Amino acid sequence: MVSQNCNCIKILGITFTNHLSIAEHVQAVVNSSAQTLYVRYALRTLRAHGMDDAALQTVFRSLVIAKLTYASSAWWGFATTTDRQRLQAS
Repeated sequence: MVSQNCNCIKILGITFTNHLSIAEHVQAVVNSSAQTLYVRYALRTLRAHGMDDAALQTVFRSLVIAKLTYASSAWWGFATTTDRQRLQAS
């Protein structure tokens, strides 16, 4: 799918620009990771069933890391140092 507002293409959920940059993809993934509805629902449900905070943090990290690293073997080589730092800080 080609976006109208930039010179980019989305392939299997990964956004690449015409300069083979994935900065837009990294931005979108980092922004949406903590805001995803299923993450909030899962954490709320687990807390309601008595899961402690340390375990909830582990679940959160697992869900977010899975989202951040989806297909990373295909796009990691296109990531700039700034992109990698943003992902690792998340």
